[in-house]
Amino acid sequence: MTNHFSAILTACAGPVAIFTDFDGTLVEIAPRPDAIEVPDFLAGRLEALETALGGAFAIVTGRTIDNIDGFLSSHPFSVSGSHGAEQRHQGETRPASSGHATAAAKLSRILSDHFDGDERILVEPKPAGVAVHYRAAPERGGDVQAAMDHALKSATDFHAIGGKKVIEARPRGTDKGAAIATLMQNPPFRGRTPVFIGDDVTDEDGFRTVNAMDGVTVKVGPGPSAAKFRLPDIAAVYDLLETLAERTPEHGEDTRLKEARQ
Repeated sequence: MTNHFSAILTACAGPVAIFTDFDGTLVEIAPRPDAIEVPDFLAGRLEALETALGGAFAIVTGRTIDNIDGFLSSHPFSVSGSHGAEQRHQGETRPASSGHATAAAKLSRILSDHFDGDERILVEPKPAGVAVHYRAAPERGGDVQAAMDHALKSATDFHAIGGKKVIEARPRGTDKGAAIATLMQNPPFRGRTPVFIGDDVTDEDGFRTVNAMDGVTVKVGPGPSAAKFRLPDIAAVYDLLETLAERTPEHGEDTRLKEARQ
């Protein structure tokens, strides 16, 4: 799997539905989730892409919908948040289930109590899960895994998945692949070729699902992956999304896309 920009474009020859991860794909990863820097042009460029695709664009992320809105406040994009445990599409939001929310809150309390006093460890509560970030203390990865395993004994419907210096608990059956499959059943995604771009372990479910749908999967950066193609960095992702928007036949180049590039 090499960096094949032109091969990706060839694979996206027909009408496509584009799904992207957020951290590590649209923005650079930061030491803390709230410390990311979002380029001023990003929201406008994504909105232009969405318009060019007739609405067939969604962000599929471990972040919450509210969190994404805080960074991209100018437009209510379709978002599958918390790995798909909550979804917003065409302005309608489906929140996380009350049962998952209650269990997630309990997990958050257990883990917050366990790591109380270590400011290097960030426990991030989510509507249907909890993430424990240890980027500032990589040597504590084993401790974080052990604490998560212990906490999950009180929530058998949840399981843990690792990422880039983070371990996250989420409901079983909730993953980015299932989120994409759900969106693909609805217009304007239905009937298009799915394209999923991501960078981390949590994106592999999405890659496998999209591969099974004969779609296009793109891994950003190094590391083993089920993705069919690879891009070297986020700058290349921006170039790809812009190129796909410009060449979309059913809408052509939207005025907002021209403005976003200026």
